[in-house]
Amino acid sequence: MGTREKILAVALDLFNKEGTQKITTNHIAKAARISPGNLYYHFKNKEQIIRELYALMREKIGFEEMDLPEDLCQTLLYCRYVAGVWWEFRFFRKEMMVLIEKDGELKRMVITDNKAQLKKLGQLIEHLLSEGYLQKSVKEAHLPTLIMMFSQFWMPYLQLTDQHIDKERALGVATEVKRLFVPYLSEKAELNLKICKGV
Repeated sequence: MGTREKILAVALDLFNKEGTQKITTNHIAKAARISPGNLYYHFKNKEQIIRELYALMREKIGFEEMDLPEDLCQTLLYCRYVAGVWWEFRFFRKEMMVLIEKDGELKRMVITDNKAQLKKLGQLIEHLLSEGYLQKSVKEAHLPTLIMMFSQFWMPYLQLTDQHIDKERALGVATEVKRLFVPYLSEKAELNLKICKGV
């Protein structure tokens, strides 16, 4: 692992444990066992580190690049995978509103991504409908918006209702998304889920 990658890994661990407000570049340098000057050789400031971590998270999720899931099972498995990536980078889910207000460049990145994700979710619903996994009444449900709301604000919801947040509870967002689909499932979808493992 190179110095740049080490800085990112240490920063991610510290941000997840302590939050970004408490952690400075000096804390990161000390935990990485490098000098502050060495850290600044790789990253101009803490905001750049946060943006780089966001880019890594985005790359792991791969939402824009991936093909649409073939069926409902693949859709829900991918949802659980994404929830796992969010857990890995959980400080973003807890602090995103604060972070984007402090950093205009990060804000532009996040808003651009969220708009693209919302559009692709709409394409996914249309695909599942055309393949016979969902009933036509799903068009009235605004599922892309509801899925986005769950995905973006699940961890803040857990925080605001004073629930202990661990990995399993964080992954629970996939179960909530599955429940959104239930009223609109076709018989084909129900059969698909019966043989689907992991959701």
